[in-house]
Amino acid sequence: MRDDMAKIIVERPRRGDHSERKGRVRVLEDLPQREGMRRPHLLRGWGKELNENLQPLRRYLERQVGRPWDKVYAEIAKNLRVDNTVQQHVRDHLHNFVAVTPRRVFGGWWSRRGMGLWYQPLYVDPVTGLLCRTDRLPEKKARRRTKLHRPPETPTRIGLSPDRELRLIDGLWYEVRLAPMPEPVFLAGVEMQTRPLRPYDRKSPMVTLEVVVRRLATPAVWDVVAGALIEVGPAIDDPTSWRTYRQAHPDRRYAVTKRMLNHLELRRHGVRNPAPKD
Repeated sequence: MRDDMAKIIVERPRRGDHSERKGRVRVLEDLPQREGMRRPHLLRGWGKELNENLQPLRRYLERQVGRPWDKVYAEIAKNLRVDNTVQQHVRDHLHNFVAVTPRRVFGGWWSRRGMGLWYQPLYVDPVTGLLCRTDRLPEKKARRRTKLHRPPETPTRIGLSPDRELRLIDGLWYEVRLAPMPEPVFLAGVEMQTRPLRPYDRKSPMVTLEVVVRRLATPAVWDVVAGALIEVGPAIDDPTSWRTYRQAHPDRRYAVTKRMLNHLELRRHGVRNPAPKD
């Protein structure tokens, strides 16, 4: 392991402005009589910065696959001291790449997160103590084969135009006409609300205040696919209510009409309805 691994991972070289003219920018009489080596760099904003490039550490660990973990860790501990903050920071990132204490139990593997494989790309074999690759485990290979041979998911919505799309509803394909939701109108009114006197304090006493509240006045629209009325906006015009409303209704359109596709349309769009059951 390199002796300067901590500097490579954590520190970044100075950013210099190569377009600046070389030489003194001030006359000789205005320069200080004594000046440290770091001062001119700090004054120009060229000080060293912190970095979080963990790829050198990952490449080093991957090259140690097949070696005993005790020897690998001994080399790391030799070059990265505990009493150094920067070097200890690098040692703290080892758990991002190596699962140190997994063990095989009946029915699979047991890791710190519970039953199942771990997220780290490397692990320490509990029997041999060697550093091994996670992707070479039979369980990991079987999971990759399952993903490769998994049948593609059947789409439930196919867009045709901004106001027309195909939807799979109760196992049958329909052509749905869409319309944009009307802009919501809010009416302001004064209401009495009970609120904490100091919102940042959990033990704050409650007070009753007159608050101006903007409530939704636009009526709801009927969605033929959902079979229910859909509000065109939140009940109260405030950021929290709008955030919740957008999560529940990300699409600002609603279904006006729907029509079942015939067999020619199904063939043209490359979809099919399930065969009827006997």
